[in-house]
Amino acid sequence: MTLHGRVLHPIGASELADGFADVSLRSLETITEGDVVYVNSSSYMGRAQANASSTMHGGGVAVKGANSGYIGAVRLAGRYASSNYNLSGALGRNIYVSTGTAGGLQIVPPSSSGQIVQVIGFAVGQRELLISLGISAQVGGAIF
Repeated sequence: MTLHGRVLHPIGASELADGFADVSLRSLETITEGDVVYVNSSSYMGRAQANASSTMHGGGVAVKGANSGYIGAVRLAGRYASSNYNLSGALGRNIYVSTGTAGGLQIVPPSSSGQIVQVIGFAVGQRELLISLGISAQVGGAIF
């Protein structure tokens, strides 16, 4: 399907123009729209959390949630708005994978020993994120 020479990728009821990088993945657990997800060695997605190295690196943001064992959609790059976000006061700032909530976001970088710092993108609005995945580094440790 095209729109003025641009390829569109259908995802559920919506269609996305090129410039976004979206993939479909099977879920290890219940994923909610807007969750930051990691991808395991079997190409399944789970909710990322920056205080658990087994659930890191954040690989994208779920644009379509899924129950465990079912397929959801993940945005790897591009803009994404969610009513589940509250990024007020963070406009233009980096947004990080949360240490306290699996799949969540936080405005301040993780700072405790052993936690993993990864930029997932930056705030372009109160409820909108520009996904731009950064490398991960462990506080008091190495980049991995």
